[in-house]
Amino acid sequence: MTTSDDGNRQLPAPVQDFLPTTFLERGIAVPFTTPMLAGTRTRPGERNTMELIVPNPSGGRGVYILPWDDLAALCRPTVHDARLTAVLSHAQGVTPTTIRKAARETAAIGLAGRAAAAAARNADTGDRQASLTANFELLLALVRRIEASDPTMANPQNERPADLERRARRAIAKIAPELGRTHESIANAMEEIAALYSSVGIGAASSAGRIPTLLARLLRMRAELQTVMERGSGDAAQEADLVAGALDLTTNCARIVLADIRSAAADIIALLRRWLVEPDALSHMLARPEWLLDGWDRIAALWETAEMHRGQEETLGEICGLIPAVPREIGHWVNHQLNIDADVQRHHRKVILLEDWRTGRGVMDIIRRNEALLEHAA
Repeated sequence: MTTSDDGNRQLPAPVQDFLPTTFLERGIAVPFTTPMLAGTRTRPGERNTMELIVPNPSGGRGVYILPWDDLAALCRPTVHDARLTAVLSHAQGVTPTTIRKAARETAAIGLAGRAAAAAARNADTGDRQASLTANFELLLALVRRIEASDPTMANPQNERPADLERRARRAIAKIAPELGRTHESIANAMEEIAALYSSVGIGAASSAGRIPTLLARLLRMRAELQTVMERGSGDAAQEADLVAGALDLTTNCARIVLADIRSAAADIIALLRRWLVEPDALSHMLARPEWLLDGWDRIAALWETAEMHRGQEETLGEICGLIPAVPREIGHWVNHQLNIDADVQRHHRKVILLEDWRTGRGVMDIIRRNEALLEHAA
């Protein structure tokens, strides 16, 4: 950040080619409602601070890298965004989970309207239920594994909760000595693993998690984009092709990452042992879908509500400006099963930002639209 002769702070020169190497360098999408902050991300800065990555406000190429505290020098944020920045300033770590938690906390108090507040509360309730469901599925897997040699045991899936809990305690007590841990530590490990699996789903609930649900929304969007490409011409068809290509890359990577995660859960004993020996490594692997799909929930919400606002073809240009960069780190996650280099280059040819706020037309309408998006991307 520089200072002009009259003492006012000015924006630094934008970074022209922002092609991050890692997902952490790419930053995490922040659901701001201020039009000028569309597509803004945050990441760790120097000395335990956070910094902002803001798309060029002029609509040109590049991004601005700003200290978090300099947001007010860039624009006048909405009340919702001012509150969100205050909440995030006290966040412990910068991850998709911490950003989502702060965003829901902000929306839940009603600063983006009643619908967004209700959606935030419902999403939190859904996450808690998903964690309980994941824990139930892990307990079922453990009971089945421990009792596999006893054909007289009833299917645990059909047990009453109290009876399943009794059988689960017995299974944990049996496996604890083999793992060199106490009964309590194994039970705690099961709950910790369940919390990590809650977003991706496990067992019979593998398609009901937040990540599989988002992936299904993106696949529907991809199918609808095909129709736009086939029936249209000019900018709309080209933009649809660009977004479709980015979706193909992202969803293909997501399938591979999810397959690896579910494969890790195939052997419950091995999964427990891995968690006890290298919890950080397992946590990082289970968080990969969160990083990969970060920012796509807002894009899906934009597309799904497009006909209520600007229309699908008119919204495509805005979506092009929000497509997340795909860091080369993804090549390590998917074992180079995809042509990462070619796809990464393809999806950074074009950046288009919503023009209405720059020309002064419909600013309040855009803010209201952005608040409505929070309902669909909680």
